[in-house]
Amino acid sequence: MATAPDTQIPYLERHPEAGGPVERVPILKVPFTIGRSEDADHTIYSSKVSKEHLVILRSGDRYAVRDLESTNGTFVNGSRTTDRVLADGDIIHVAHVEFCFRHSSAPSHAVRPADEKSVERTQLIVAEQPGSLIRGTELLREMIDRETVEVVYQPIVDLRTRAVVAYEALARGTHPELSRSPATLLALAEQCGVVIELSRLFARKAVSYCGRLPSGTKVFVNMHADELKRPDLLESLSALRALAPSDHQVVLEIAEASVTDVVAMAENKEAFTTLGLEFAYDDFGAGQARLVELTDIPPDYLKIDKAVIQGIEAAAPRREMVGALLRVVRRLGVRVIAEGVETELVAGICQELGCDLGQGYLFGRPT
Repeated sequence: MATAPDTQIPYLERHPEAGGPVERVPILKVPFTIGRSEDADHTIYSSKVSKEHLVILRSGDRYAVRDLESTNGTFVNGSRTTDRVLADGDIIHVAHVEFCFRHSSAPSHAVRPADEKSVERTQLIVAEQPGSLIRGTELLREMIDRETVEVVYQPIVDLRTRAVVAYEALARGTHPELSRSPATLLALAEQCGVVIELSRLFARKAVSYCGRLPSGTKVFVNMHADELKRPDLLESLSALRALAPSDHQVVLEIAEASVTDVVAMAENKEAFTTLGLEFAYDDFGAGQARLVELTDIPPDYLKIDKAVIQGIEAAAPRREMVGALLRVVRRLGVRVIAEGVETELVAGICQELGCDLGQGYLFGRPT
C-alpha cells in the first residue's frame, strides 16, 4: 500500500469492494491517467476498464476528471460524466473500482450551498454517509431487504375545530450503520441508484402501520419525484392502496418542485383518482412555486412550506402574498395545509388567510 501523501498533494482513496484497507494513490503529476494499460499512471487490471479510461487534469488550484471515451464510462457521485471539476470528497467510479478524491485546497461539498441552513444540512448528509458508495449501496440494500425502518406520525388538524383529521407519516432509519434521517438516507440512495426502492419501503411501512391511527383519519405518505416517471407506477400504487385499512384514506405527497410536466401530471391525477387515492403538492413556496401546474392540475391538498409560514406574523407583505394565493386556490376546491405552525398567533393568522388545516409542533410532534 502506498504511503500517505502530504496533505497538500491531491490523492485518491481507493476503496476495496469487500473489506481490506483503503489504498491511497497520490497524484504526483498531471495529467494523471487511469486505465488498464501498464503505461497508465495508475493501472487497474480489469477487462471492464479501458486501456486509457480517464485522466485527471489541473487548472490553477482546481482539478477535473475527463473520460477518455471509455467503454463503460466514468462516474462521479453516481452520474456518468465526460468532463467534471472535482470537489474534495467526490466519489469516482471506474467500472467496479471506487475512488474518493481528496485535496485540502479543492472546493468542498460542505461549502457549496449559499445559505447557512443549506450548509448545515449538506454537512450533516456528507458526514453521516458511508465514505464508499459501494459500501453505502450494500448497507442500503441490507436496510431494504430487512426493512430496518420505523414510522412516526405527525397530526394534521382542522384549524377551526382543532380536531385531528390526518397524520403525515415520517420514516426513520434503524440500520445500525446508517443515519436515521430520511433526508440523509434518500440523498445516499440517489447516489447509489436505489432511491425508488427505499422510498417505496418508507411508503409501505407507513401504510402498513396506519391501522393504529384513529379510525377515519387520513394518512399522508411522501413520494419521491423519480417514482412519477416509473412505468410500474400504477402497479406500485395499487399495491400500496391495498395495504391500507378501508377506514384510512391515503394521500400522496408530491414535492411541488418535481411537478414539471403538466400532461404527465394530468395522467397521474387520473390514475390516482381511479385507485381511490388523493394527492397533495408538498413544500409549496420553498422553491419556484409552479403556479401553472397548480391551477391546471389542482391537487386535493396544498401544503404551504414552513419556510413561508414561520415568521409570517412579522411579515405583512408575505401575508398579503399568501392570502392572494389562497383566494385563488380555494376557488379550485383545494384544501390548504399550513406547515410549521408553532404558536397560537401563527395558527390564527393562517386561519384568517384561508388555510383549512395546520401541522406543526403546536398541534403535536411526530410520535
